[in-house]
Amino acid sequence: MDAPASHTFSRDERLKSRDEFRRCIKRGARAAGKAVVACVARNGLAVTRLGAASTRRLGNAVERNRQKRLVREAFRLTKHQLPASLDIVVLPKVPWPGPTLEELKADLVDTVQRAANKLAKTEQP
Repeated sequence: MDAPASHTFSRDERLKSRDEFRRCIKRGARAAGKAVVACVARNGLAVTRLGAASTRRLGNAVERNRQKRLVREAFRLTKHQLPASLDIVVLPKVPWPGPTLEELKADLVDTVQRAANKLAKTEQP
């Protein structure tokens, strides 16, 4: 069964290059939640894009890749609740076994909203 069009994770919604990740991390606003840290920056596009990254301190490659897959799945299911026209880099911060998908979805939305609010405050004249 195919997923509805609103619940897909297309190539247009992904951060792909190292420069896109760096720009978001260096110039964007950051907020930390219970399970993730989110860095957000404006992208000037009509779509919100996601990049997931992980560090070695969170486990071996299998565990890090699993965490990134869960972050991408949480984004796919909650992207309609997130602000538009943002680049988001999400860094899991809890080693496996981490939060459930439901906990991760709630934490992702809350953390990205707080980071977007910080970004909006810094953009005001």
